[in-house]
Amino acid sequence: MKFMSIADNLTPSSRASDFEALYIDDRWRALGDLIPDGLVMVDPAGLVRYMNSAAESINEVYRQMVVGHPLEDFVQQARLDYSVIPEAFHHGYARVNKVVRDADNRDYLVSTRSYRSWSGESSAFMILTRNLDALDKIAGRTQQAQQQASPVFMPAPLRSAASAENEPIVSGQATTQAVTRGLRAIDMSARLLILGESGVGKTELARQLHRKSSFAACPFVHVNCGSIPDSLFESEMFGYERGAFTGASSRGKKGLIEAAEGGILFLDEVGEIPLHCQAKILQAIEEGLVQRVGATAPRKLQMQIIAATNRDLRAQVEEGSFRRDLYYRLSAVPIVLPPLRERRELIAPLTERFLARVNLRRKTPLMLDAGCLRRLQAYAYPGNVRELQNIIEYLGVACDHAASEMDLPFFEQETFSRATRTLAAQDAPNAGSMELSAGVNLRDAVRNYESTLIDAAIQKTGSKRKAAELLGVDIATVVRKSKGKT
Repeated sequence: MKFMSIADNLTPSSRASDFEALYIDDRWRALGDLIPDGLVMVDPAGLVRYMNSAAESINEVYRQMVVGHPLEDFVQQARLDYSVIPEAFHHGYARVNKVVRDADNRDYLVSTRSYRSWSGESSAFMILTRNLDALDKIAGRTQQAQQQASPVFMPAPLRSAASAENEPIVSGQATTQAVTRGLRAIDMSARLLILGESGVGKTELARQLHRKSSFAACPFVHVNCGSIPDSLFESEMFGYERGAFTGASSRGKKGLIEAAEGGILFLDEVGEIPLHCQAKILQAIEEGLVQRVGATAPRKLQMQIIAATNRDLRAQVEEGSFRRDLYYRLSAVPIVLPPLRERRELIAPLTERFLARVNLRRKTPLMLDAGCLRRLQAYAYPGNVRELQNIIEYLGVACDHAASEMDLPFFEQETFSRATRTLAAQDAPNAGSMELSAGVNLRDAVRNYESTLIDAAIQKTGSKRKAAELLGVDIATVVRKSKGKT
């Protein structure tokens, strides 16, 4: 089957205008937005006729502001220095290859090319912008220069969805050291225990180790031990023979441990393993023996074990909820991932990475203003990397073009908390001045205080609907619990 292009539908006499057809073709526009380099096209009259998404992101200029306008308008509005471009255009589409640097010390290669029609005449002038720091660090850049470069907070040139998904979420010196130690442990068949708060990237680190190790082509079985009910834990992990119990499959079932044979078994939230199953888990780890429920003999398996938890396993051992011998079997090589608040150097590159992923799914790229970036850099992130990712996802849905400080979800929560505390301080009764008498009812006292707080919110905001928004409840609750009837 032969696929027809736009040019194939044009006669030789009309091919001088074949590039004009590209300007209005939606297929070309979609294809252009997948190009990772910035691309701007100018017609012979000097008007910008096309700009792709990467060019928007690099220059922080929306295409609606420059398409159809003179080239000089684009040069004036762009973030980068394109001052040599108009002269090259007016001197017969002269070629330009120049490295320019932006305000964040990021280098870009600016190149120009001309598009020639069927008759050999130049019919379009193209401006290509490549982010040298984002694409292979060309032109002799060193590792030290990469680490010292200031972060780019605006969206990087768009990558393909596949490359964005395969890119590791967590990076930085601590993670690099963890990966190096983890790979060495895997090569030596030593068991790994990844420790860290919820959301710091323990699962991502385990997946990186799998991708980079000799087990890359082998199974990676991720088991969240906290998500399996205690009553089903043994059958899910070890499998069962047919007829082993009421409701069992007539063909039996392979367990999750068996599914990881020859590969890596990742025991996430390992501190949640029920105590009555820990002895059998210990046997599987120590001797490689797995016995299905209802089976008469165990089966020998080989696999690499990686465990992870946000719990203090030592404390669980002392209180008797976790076996001491299992703990020492799992923690041959412990790796601790610090929380994001202790790795603030990661906030900027993680923000850029999550923003690039969000922009892959948006028609127009999302940008973050300076105030938004400052608040993101200063925030404590109790939910760590996962919370930062969720914040960028939220901004991608909530904002049209640019996100400001006031668009951040925790900005609204902090504002509400401050308002609630202020109202409580202003309107709460003074406990020292209260007269307690026999028969005082706590439920009635709480109800009266709640009503007082709601009335204060209504008085402050001017309406029950606004008071409901301030207090974070629905309007029906405010109406029902307020003292006033109006």
